[in-house]
Amino acid sequence: MQTYTGRFLVFAYVLLASGVCSASKKDSVSPETLITQARKLDEVWTAGTPPVVMRAEIQVINAKGGLTPGQYIVNWLSPAKWREELRFPNYDRVRVHDANGYWQKSGLNFQPLIIRQLDSLLDFKDLKIRAKEGLGKVKNRDKDGVRQECAEVKSNTEIQRTLCFDAASGNPLSVEYPKNENGNSPSISRVEYGAFQDVGEKHFPFEIRAFRDKTVVITVKVLEIKAVVEENPSSFVTPTNSEFWAHCNDMQEAETVQRVQPKYPDSARKNRESGTVMFYAVIETDGTLSHLTLIQQVTPALEVAAADAVRQWRYKPAACGSTPVRVETAIAVDFHLRY
Repeated sequence: MQTYTGRFLVFAYVLLASGVCSASKKDSVSPETLITQARKLDEVWTAGTPPVVMRAEIQVINAKGGLTPGQYIVNWLSPAKWREELRFPNYDRVRVHDANGYWQKSGLNFQPLIIRQLDSLLDFKDLKIRAKEGLGKVKNRDKDGVRQECAEVKSNTEIQRTLCFDAASGNPLSVEYPKNENGNSPSISRVEYGAFQDVGEKHFPFEIRAFRDKTVVITVKVLEIKAVVEENPSSFVTPTNSEFWAHCNDMQEAETVQRVQPKYPDSARKNRESGTVMFYAVIETDGTLSHLTLIQQVTPALEVAAADAVRQWRYKPAACGSTPVRVETAIAVDFHLRY
């Protein structure tokens, strides 16, 4: 799926950060081996999987703290021919895939934050190692009676997340994210995988849960994965008024080449306003941003300051080979005070 995430930090004062990962003794298994084994077991949507239909139920926490139900349906024929549907009471999206990308039709002209987070879960995005990320050594730990093998994913010297796998089966168990510089948890602090079942030669998690601290914010429960008895050609017709998004196996992610630092507004500092402003945007093939849309609010002053700066950012665009392609992104701008 076409995604890229950018983050920028703005401080009124200098903050010191530290990341801690509790673990026990070292293990001889390489982190690359753990991730390769897990992907080999769990990546169902790949060559070798026969035509199937998957149906899953979803629940997400809404703005009022209640649960909003949804559905996720995948009609899979091959890596070059499949369809996925995401349905909620106030949002729906259809993607019809081919060998070069997918056609997308959505109820909105941007992706809400919760949908971007859900896409990351459904695509097992954070189990993959991106360009400019490295892996720390494998460490063993026991949790709830299960021996786990865990490895930190780092960018430069900062810990981005910690991946943990079942030492016996090789299945992924969790992705854990560190607190930010002011000690607050991210919107998703941990993802857990469970209820693994065989799907052909694969071993797929039928339950996924995302947490913010101890609160479950997203659950995905697979109800069934069954063989396709008869192909329905109409399912793979390009949706009317859909938009094409290119994709390739060797996708080169977009990179920020020009950042303009947002100014911390004097009024916001005086009123002790802080938090994370987040935008949806499209990185165009010339490296500019379009479709800038606020998807996480804080205060008007901080939102205006963040938008004024982000509009001036420039990127080296994403590419398939030597061909630049458009991608959707989320950009987070953090404003924090320390007293």
